[in-house]
Amino acid sequence: MDKPARTQPDVPSKPLFRQRLVAEAVRIHEDREGRVIDDAMAWKVGRETSGDLEARVLARAAATRLGARVEDALQGVSRLGTWMGILALLLAGLLGVGAAGASLGAPLMDDASRINIFWALGSLLGVQTLLLLLWLLVMLLLPRAGGGLLGHGVLGAGGGLARWLSRAQAHELAVRALLNLLGRGGLARWSAGTVTHLLWAAFGAGALLMCIWSLSVRQYDFAWGTTLLSEAHFITLIHTLGALPAWVGIPVPDEELIRASRLGVSEGADGRIAWSGFLLGSLLFYGLLPRVLLGLLCLGLARRSAARTHVDLSAPGYARLAPRLQPDHHRLGVIDPPPAPPPPGHAPQERRDTRDTSTPMALVGFELEHARDHWIQNTRHPRCIPLGQVDDRHTRRDILAALAAQDPAPSVVVVVCSLARTPDRSTEGFLADLRSRTTAPVWLLLDEARIAREREVDLAARYRAWQALSERASLDRLLPDDPGQADHRDARILLDAFDPTKDHAS
Repeated sequence: MDKPARTQPDVPSKPLFRQRLVAEAVRIHEDREGRVIDDAMAWKVGRETSGDLEARVLARAAATRLGARVEDALQGVSRLGTWMGILALLLAGLLGVGAAGASLGAPLMDDASRINIFWALGSLLGVQTLLLLLWLLVMLLLPRAGGGLLGHGVLGAGGGLARWLSRAQAHELAVRALLNLLGRGGLARWSAGTVTHLLWAAFGAGALLMCIWSLSVRQYDFAWGTTLLSEAHFITLIHTLGALPAWVGIPVPDEELIRASRLGVSEGADGRIAWSGFLLGSLLFYGLLPRVLLGLLCLGLARRSAARTHVDLSAPGYARLAPRLQPDHHRLGVIDPPPAPPPPGHAPQERRDTRDTSTPMALVGFELEHARDHWIQNTRHPRCIPLGQVDDRHTRRDILAALAAQDPAPSVVVVVCSLARTPDRSTEGFLADLRSRTTAPVWLLLDEARIAREREVDLAARYRAWQALSERASLDRLLPDDPGQADHRDARILLDAFDPTKDHAS
């Protein structure tokens, strides 16, 4: 056996969130394939890792070959994300420069050097201030939906671009794992908030620098005017906005200068400095600093959420790992002994009704001919939960563990079998064991009739054999009613049968 390049002591040295990303990527791959990666060294590393089940799951995922490839892909995704972030910040800064240049370069006054101070402030602070107030309102009223449309848009576009640029399997899995974990525990909300505020901070920094440059190399006179509002309202507003800049020593206009500016009297050098200080101070205290502080706050909360975001051990992909990672399950003995014959006079088990549709149905593939490409692997319907494919002793145990971990229990468990295969004692034992381990109804769905026809199988006789096995295993329903229709492309037959408005009697 080759020497493992990834040993157990290396796993804890990596950031915990990255370990969870690797485990999530491996789970996505295993769910897609319908079976776990059978890597003896990885199982050994997982079992020998101290800690709870999550620690064992993370160690086992990191020790697989796919885990190593995902780890390398995550580094590439991280570098791509860093460059995309830098590019987005530069673009936001340039937009701020352009906005400030437009506000100062095209004054709306008769004199080409006279600036309407409130028009300039409104152009640079008005939209982002309204969006900031809207963000605060959403965070208070709908905290789970917060984060900012700008941040969510950038994160979504970044994920799509990363998937488009990285077509390799490991990169695609890494991006999907990242997007999955972002949706848990408020991580997406605070990450989007961080992006939103830092982009607006870059916009504010660009606008502030452009204003400093323009006011340094060109002479402007400032004025203000109103038709509907009184002069007292404007004086009060300017004093209120100028309080913070004045508190740190930035010059701001006094009442006499404010009144003179409305009348169009040239304010002189001191007046220009006061109005320039008011403009720059407003951009600093009401544009740049709030966004920087909120961005840092959201970044801290995002880091805390990332540290608290755990993998969902109740998901089938993780639950089926428990029996092979927990030390109490090392020796399980015989997995599928032959079912004991019922005693004479023993009545069959009562059939379970299936009217409860509050939880999804669980799908299990059993020894299908084309298991990797079967439609249950690609089912994304919210009422269906694929638990995986059974093809050996280990996967049987994994599926039973995944089923036991479902909380709440599924509305119905559907085992998909192939008409191309002959039902045997092993199949009967698994179905009987599965029914005994769940309170949900268990259905048997026969599929792959086309393959059976190609092999010249007597469909009617094969169907009767499966029907007899279904009765011996006390299953609750056999689908479809006609063996000639046992060739399905999707879960539509199950969704129709699951409809509580239809008769479920066999």
